[in-house]
Amino acid sequence: MRVRKPNPFLFLGVLTAALAAGCGTVTSAPHTAVTVSSQPSGPAKQRAAADAKAILGKFVPPPGAVRLAKRPRLPSGSPVMVLASTTQVDVTGYWQASGSVTALLAWEKAHISRGFAREDGIIGPPSWNTVYTLPPVPGVLPKREMNVQFYDTGGAQTVIMAEAMVEWQPPRPAADVIPSSVTEVTIKLSGPVSPPAAAPVTITSVSAARRLAALVNGLPLSTVAEGVPCPMATGFTLTFRTARGGPPAAVVDGPGACSEVTFTLDGKDEPPLLPADAGAYKAAVLKIAGLHWKLS
Repeated sequence: MRVRKPNPFLFLGVLTAALAAGCGTVTSAPHTAVTVSSQPSGPAKQRAAADAKAILGKFVPPPGAVRLAKRPRLPSGSPVMVLASTTQVDVTGYWQASGSVTALLAWEKAHISRGFAREDGIIGPPSWNTVYTLPPVPGVLPKREMNVQFYDTGGAQTVIMAEAMVEWQPPRPAADVIPSSVTEVTIKLSGPVSPPAAAPVTITSVSAARRLAALVNGLPLSTVAEGVPCPMATGFTLTFRTARGGPPAAVVDGPGACSEVTFTLDGKDEPPLLPADAGAYKAAVLKIAGLHWKLS
């Protein structure tokens, strides 16, 4: 998930990156802005940091572009893309180039590595933006992107920012799962529901209840940052029990805003979960439960 923020201030670090020969002039041992989330360290986080540096190394500056030693002053109101993730590594570099923004933008699109997929973002003053994406590394690096922005600084001069953004997936605690002893589950719609809403249904098939539990247990932890604006969505509340009519062993609700799934075990709140595909998750719930509800 990406959001736009105006002019974020970044901490400076040093990155030595080998850029393609003949593709532009760079300064020696340039400074590069590096930011890392405050989540605990680990192999996935270390891999994300290395991957972000490697992605920035794939950026091809236009001929004659000069690598800047630090973040320059950018036009007022210039937005910047961020992943809005709690587990994110950013590595950023800046270049100064002569020529119009549109000409340099077109050159970059023609010379970026073919391994990237492209999606245009912000088109027009004060900046022109393109996001280049790489395939995820399942279970390790869910998002791998490079945001390239061009800023018209006047006098036929353009500043280029290349920002590698990599999200890493934290491991889910082994104890943070629905117990295998569940025997039934009650399913009801949650979130915004268009009338007439389907009535709650209790599934007493032990096999179906445990397949639904396994579906939830397979979801990764959410990495969505707090405060990200997301619309509400229609999902399900799944109430699992280990005995018919007994107290809830686990309650799972969602996908809701930002596609997150909230989760409680024995009444205790656990970290939220995040399906890779909210629509596929909802379809799987309905299929396992044998329901044919139409969701708004």
